Amino acid sequence: MGTNVKKTDVSETRRRVPALIGGASVAAGGLALLSGCNDEIRDATSIPTPTPTATASATAAPGAYTATSADWLNFTLQVHYLLAAYLQRSLDGTLLSASLTSGSGAAGQVKGGQAVAFSDPTLKTLAREVAGATVARVGLLRRTLGSAVTAQPAIDISGGQGSAFQAIAAYNGASATANAFNPYASDKDFLLGAVALFAVATSAITRVAALAGSDVRASLGVLSAGVAANDSTMRNALFYRADLEPLKPAAGETSLFDRANAMSAGRDQFDGPSALDRGIGNFSGKTDVNSNITIKDANWIQIRRTPEQALGVLYASASSVPSGGFFPAGINGTIHVSGANIA
Repeated sequence: MGTNVKKTDVSETRRRVPALIGGASVAAGGLALLSGCNDEIRDATSIPTPTPTATASATAAPGAYTATSADWLNFTLQVHYLLAAYLQRSLDGTLLSASLTSGSGAAGQVKGGQAVAFSDPTLKTLAREVAGATVARVGLLRRTLGSAVTAQPAIDISGGQGSAFQAIAAYNGASATANAFNPYASDKDFLLGAVALFAVATSAITRVAALAGSDVRASLGVLSAGVAANDSTMRNALFYRADLEPLKPAAGETSLFDRANAMSAGRDQFDGPSALDRGIGNFSGKTDVNSNITIKDANWIQIRRTPEQALGVLYASASSVPSGGFFPAGINGTIHVSGANIA
C-alpha cells in the first residue's frame, strides 16, 4: 500500500521531496508507538519448540527465555552497534570510540567497509545527522544499562561477493559476481545499504518496545520512534533518487526502484513466511509513481519483527543459528539466536 503521485519534471520532483521527508518521518515515529496489530509474528518468549516437519527437520527453534528489561535494552544496543558501524564507516572511515564499545560478552572488531565518495554533499550532511542520532542512542542505551551493558561484538560490514550485504540483497540465492552488491560504491548504493539495515532495526526495535517491561517500555517506545524517523529519512532519500530516474532504464541497467524491491525480497527470505518488508515504491504505468516510505501493514501500523526474525536477516539464515552474516560470532546477551524462520 503506498502513496500515488504523478511523474512530473525534475524541478517539481525536487520541490516535493522536502515535504515528503518531513511528513513521512513524523508519521513513522507515531506509527512506531502503536502495538495493537501485526501480532501474527512469534518469538521465543511465547512459543514452544515446534515439531519438526519435512521442510524444516534440520532446524530447531531457539530455546525459550525470560527476558529482563536489561536483555531487551542490550538487544537494541547490539543492533545499534551495527547501524553505527555502517554509518560511520561510510561517512569518513571511522568507527565508534572504545568508550562506547566495552562491556560484558565477547568483544570484537569491525571488519570491512570504507568511506563513500559522496557525489551529493546534501546527502552526506543528511547521513551525518542520522549517524549522529544513532551514536547518541548507543550512548543513551549504554548509560541506561550501566554495569549490565554488553560489548560490541565482531561485526562484518564488508560489501561485494560473499558478504552479508550481498546475501540479503540476493533473492533466493542469486549471486552472480557481476551483480555483487557493494554499499560503498556510490550514493545510491550507500542508501540501499542504509535502508536494508534500518528496515530490520526499525521493525525489531518497535517489537522490543512492545515486549519490554513497564519500567523501560516508554523509553524504548520513544527510542524506536527515533529509529523509525531515521529509517524514513533514508527511505525518502532513496525514493527521491529513484523518482528522478527515467521511467524505462537503459539497456542492461536496473532501475533503483527494482533494486530496492529486490533487496526487500532478499531480506524477507530470512524472516519467515509473513511479508515483513517493503520496497520504496515503483513506477506504475506511464506517468504514475507509487511511494512506499513507511514499512507498514494493511492498517498502516509499523511492521514488526521479533528479535529471532530480525536475527534471521542479520545472520543471513532462515535456519535457527547463533551467528553469521553481519555478526560472524553472534551478538552478546540473552537474546542471540535466530529463529527457525523457514517459510
